[in-house]
Amino acid sequence: MRDNLFYSKIMRSPERWRGAQELHPIKYQKGVASVAFSGFDLLPIDQIPTAVNMTFYPSFVATNVALAGTDLSVNEAEGNGSLQTLRLMDVTMTSRAQDAADDIGNFLQGTGTGFGGKAPAGLGNIVDDGTNAATYGGLARATYSGLKAAVTAVAGGNLTLLAIRQNNNTISDGPVAPDMLVTDYNTWALFELLMTPFQRNNYSSYQDMKAGAGYQAQYWGGMEIFRDKKITSGYFYQLNREFIKFHSLKWWKGTSLSTAGKEIVGNVYGDNKYNIPSGFTWTGIIQAYNMGAINGFVIWGGQVICTAPFRNGLLTGIVNAA
Repeated sequence: MRDNLFYSKIMRSPERWRGAQELHPIKYQKGVASVAFSGFDLLPIDQIPTAVNMTFYPSFVATNVALAGTDLSVNEAEGNGSLQTLRLMDVTMTSRAQDAADDIGNFLQGTGTGFGGKAPAGLGNIVDDGTNAATYGGLARATYSGLKAAVTAVAGGNLTLLAIRQNNNTISDGPVAPDMLVTDYNTWALFELLMTPFQRNNYSSYQDMKAGAGYQAQYWGGMEIFRDKKITSGYFYQLNREFIKFHSLKWWKGTSLSTAGKEIVGNVYGDNKYNIPSGFTWTGIIQAYNMGAINGFVIWGGQVICTAPFRNGLLTGIVNAA
């Protein structure tokens, strides 16, 4: 299980899904221009439409949890009776919930075109200028410029502080500015390369001469730069989470399911910041009618929705730092 940071951030504070579909307006132009006047000058009385609705539909993702009756029988006979059997089921459910979270993390990097367009929307079509996703929310990006994010291929493949600032300027206006920077591990290391010339070593004392290098965290413009192994290599996202929300839709029947389990070690879901049950429902066990086995499903429902794509940015093609 690899680092799934964007998933953990965006899923932590979900909004409730409402209706068969959700409509979100986006303002795409100004109305009738203001006029200067005096005395009995005629004032404008026309109206120009300024907004249009984006339309979003929920996505559902299922992860099955299957156990053979023979395994359950052997497990029960090992000494702890039904409690031992429940432990086997619990561990299997937790393991598959972690698989589901990892798969959702992959979906949230994509364009939502998988499985015949049934896949959840991801950063691939949220932060896009029409290159990969011609439409967003059912509207054409070529028609509505507010649906276009600021996507910039860095010159010569070089990540620079100037490139980050210029892209940030494009999507910012005063207090309306990105609040999250996230990139892949290698690009994070390239940013570290930009920073280290300013302070190559730290010495604890003249006599001791202990030196240290390498950063635990990095910041730009007051924002921490996060790392995520799901991010496409060479991508540097500048996101405004005020306008990017996960709208959660609970499966009609079942219980919430945790992804944390002390029996399964060595992956990120043992950390509380990755144990996000939002959107996950456990359907319960279903007995197979033609075999000695049981099955069930971890179901995730909802959609990640951005109401202002033009407030987000992306630098691409990063292979070096200069």
